Amino acid sequence: FLCLGLSDPNSERAHHDCNSMVSCLKSIKDILGVSLRVVLDLKSRRVPPRVWGRLLDKLTNRGLRVKGIGSFDVQELRAISSFCCEPVRQVIFFHSVGDLQRACHANEIRHGDTVYFNAGSLLWQKPTMMEATDMKCCGPVDCMGTAFPKARYVIQSYAYPRSFLSELPLDLSRTSTLEDYQKYYNLNIGLYVQEFSICEEALEVLTNFVNFQSSLYNLGMAWGGINGATVGEVKGDGYWNQRFMGRNWDLNIFPTDSIELLGEDNRIVREAMLADACGQVGTVNDSEEVSNVIQQGACAAGEGHQSIFDGELGRHI
Repeated sequence: FLCLGLSDPNSERAHHDCNSMVSCLKSIKDILGVSLRVVLDLKSRRVPPRVWGRLLDKLTNRGLRVKGIGSFDVQELRAISSFCCEPVRQVIFFHSVGDLQRACHANEIRHGDTVYFNAGSLLWQKPTMMEATDMKCCGPVDCMGTAFPKARYVIQSYAYPRSFLSELPLDLSRTSTLEDYQKYYNLNIGLYVQEFSICEEALEVLTNFVNFQSSLYNLGMAWGGINGATVGEVKGDGYWNQRFMGRNWDLNIFPTDSIELLGEDNRIVREAMLADACGQVGTVNDSEEVSNVIQQGACAAGEGHQSIFDGELGRHI
């Protein structure tokens, strides 16, 4: 239904009339009583923003209400929105809550942004080298986190509102929380998980927590599986392979702090890492350009600064 011109090799097969799509959307509206509304999850890194913008306008003109577009690439979202005739909500995806924290300090987050991250990062943190050694994590470990068979699913302290922490018999007043950033940036926060890698116990812990703290997680939990059901005999917290990409939350950093950004905080480096992790997802930056970014500026591994490929597991990937 979107033809880029006669030079497009698919132009001969494209349906240049919109009767079929309009008819389907009208039937859906008659059934639901309202127009169909969707949020698009953008996977391609090879489609120009202007093409995405034109596609969104075409969908809107045919009666489909696009309520938002989501991507891990913040700049892609900003660019696409600039090509749309009507405003569209930008939904920024992150692997972990720690990635959101770093993006705030990298000036990628704006006031009022909508963000989603994997809820498993509220249950699990990368262990330090000493912790990993004590837990014998240097041996074979699967991506489900079964190296911690005795661990229960416990929500990390930074996930709670500060009012809740004040009631605990611990002094957590000098540690940062997600709520600090939510209030500072007026964020709309939602969570998701990898549905095929979460057990019933972990899902129940997360669901109850989000429902109880709905003022903080105002967009709730996005669940792509059957409502109220999990895959049988699955062990995991829903974080899956994203635990290797996502960064830990830093309890010692607050929204107004200035911090030294690491190599993986650079957008070019993150794109390359995402491409390597996802395989089919390409990046516009070649390996030489990525290497230069790592070797230069604040991202360089010099005296008193470790490379992103070395050092403590709790700070680096």
